[in-house]
Amino acid sequence: MAKIPVEMLLLHEDSPVDEQARTRLAEALPDASVGEADETGAFQIEVEADDLDQALIKVWDAIAASGTDDHIVFLEHPELPEHWRTRARPAGR
Repeated sequence: MAKIPVEMLLLHEDSPVDEQARTRLAEALPDASVGEADETGAFQIEVEADDLDQALIKVWDAIAASGTDDHIVFLEHPELPEHWRTRARPAGR
């Protein structure tokens, strides 16, 4: 395993709520290093993982667990399998 960097972005410029979300995300990743956001809202998380895919999944899971998906996104679009698929199904299916 190695420390793998994952670039993240706060969605709302200079928002205290986004900063609280970054703190909650850091709490959901106790073994990771979560950097401070810069003036654009970009920050880096370093997680122990075997490869980038595993690191992205760890961060993805932590975003879900911390409920911060309305405030934090991956800076670059991740290559997570079927991340774009909606969980909802049309009525009757």
